Amino acid sequence: MAASGRGKLLVRGSINIDGKGANQAVSAAKAGADVDFAGSIGEDGTWLRQTLENYGVGVSLLHTDAQLSTGRAIIQLSTSTADNSIVLNKGANFSLAAPPLSPPQLSEYTHLLLQNEISLDETKRVLRDAHAAGLTTLLNPSPMLTREELAAFEWDQLDWLVINEGEGEDLLLALADGAEAGKGDAKALLGALRATVLRGLTGIIMTRGAEGVVASLRAGEVVEVGPGKVVGEVKDTTGAGDCFTGFFATLLSTLPRDEALSPATLSSVLSIACQAAAMCVEKHGAMESVPTLKDVKERMGVQWGNGRPWQSLLA
Repeated sequence: MAASGRGKLLVRGSINIDGKGANQAVSAAKAGADVDFAGSIGEDGTWLRQTLENYGVGVSLLHTDAQLSTGRAIIQLSTSTADNSIVLNKGANFSLAAPPLSPPQLSEYTHLLLQNEISLDETKRVLRDAHAAGLTTLLNPSPMLTREELAAFEWDQLDWLVINEGEGEDLLLALADGAEAGKGDAKALLGALRATVLRGLTGIIMTRGAEGVVASLRAGEVVEVGPGKVVGEVKDTTGAGDCFTGFFATLLSTLPRDEALSPATLSSVLSIACQAAAMCVEKHGAMESVPTLKDVKERMGVQWGNGRPWQSLLA
């Protein structure tokens, strides 16, 4: 636990010459988190270590593998829609030389955030160990696994799942034996996912781009919030999902872990994360486009005024 009493976040993931796990760690740092990043780079990526440090991310668990090159994410951006697609060269992200995270190391944290750009075996191992150590576990399963991998995943070790709507449809097909229920209706899709092995998760968060976010809590409550306010044109959606996830994980880590999360509080958390993601698409790039918490506070103050339930979360 961090000295301040706030939670401490560990991101175990990929770090590329522009990469997902590192993007989420930077987003968390910009949101105010006490966050460390665990991953692997090659000797050609030493500048990335300094980049993370400059953003306030702890790098004591960032390993350098002299035998592999740093992973590389090649981002293709549509000039007409600002949407993107990514081709990944995994490189050092799949390094076998990095020492595994030990239970004493994991016990220094309250929350663990994972994605799918490292070895699946490593993802599952860290998830199991973190769950056993009592951490709150979060997964953003992007890029999406195969149906067979999804069906065999250890969902009982997970607390929070953060997905987009397309990933939710893929997940339902894998977990509900080809079911088509909920397609085209986000709330119905969440309900169908809750009828699978995901029923025990604390929360399922489903992002919907310009439609905002819909979420489901274990007790059955469904929370829906609209998108954040975008000023000007959408320039680049590359980092929006990672920005949202980093802010969400950070805000979650500030809340008391021994209290059930109310729908009202979750709505506040999602509103803040949505606003951060909306501001992210106003600029080109990934890490550099993520707003700071101060930026988000100013935008939300202009948009909705003071005295809202989320105000204490932005303190």
